Amino acid sequence: MAEKQYTGRLAHIERWLDAVTEKDLLNGTIIVVLMGIFTAVVAYSVASKMEIPVAGMTETIKIISAVSAFVMTLIGWIFSSLIYHASAHLLGGKGDKNRMFALNGYASIPALVQQFLRFVNYWFLGQPATTSVGGILEILLRFFNVFSIIGLVLIVVAVKINYGLPGRKATFVALIPTLISLTIALVTMSMYSGSAATMQGLG
Repeated sequence: MAEKQYTGRLAHIERWLDAVTEKDLLNGTIIVVLMGIFTAVVAYSVASKMEIPVAGMTETIKIISAVSAFVMTLIGWIFSSLIYHASAHLLGGKGDKNRMFALNGYASIPALVQQFLRFVNYWFLGQPATTSVGGILEILLRFFNVFSIIGLVLIVVAVKINYGLPGRKATFVALIPTLISLTIALVTMSMYSGSAATMQGLG
C-alpha cells in the first residue's frame, strides 16, 4: 500500500526539504552555527544577571556559559542527526547520513528564529532573555513550544524523505532525541530538587 502523500502546506514543506541533498551540508551547518551564536549570546545575557559571590568570577562565568551553549548546540545537532540515522536504519529505512545532517540543519530554522528573537528581545528591547515559569511546566515549555513543534514537523518530513519510512515510523524516529533530552532534564530537575531538600533538612 502506497504511503499517503502530504497535501496543503505539508506538501510545500515536503518539496522544499526534498530539494535538500548531501551537497547542502555546508548550508545546514551554517544554520546550526548561527543558531549556536545566538544561543551563546542569550546564555551570556542570562549569566550576566546572576549574582556571583566570588569576586572576579562574573566575567569568567559569562564566558563559560556562552561557550557551553554554543558547543552544546553543535553537539545536539550532531547527536540528534546520528540518532535519526541509526534509528531509521533499524526500522528498515535506507538513506544518506550526510543528507540527514543537512536536513537536520534546515529543520533547525525555527529554533534559529526563536534564538534570534530572544537575542533581539534582550539586546534591543531590554527585556529578560528568559521567563521563569518554574518546575516541570518550564521544562515542557522548553521542549514543546511553537518553534520546537514546527521543528519536529520538519524532522518528521525529513526522515520520511531521506529514509523512505512511513509517517508513523518517521514520527517515532523524530521524537527520540526530544524524548531522551526531556527525560534527562526531568531526572536532573528531580535530583536537584532532592539535593536542595536534603540540604535544607540538614540546615
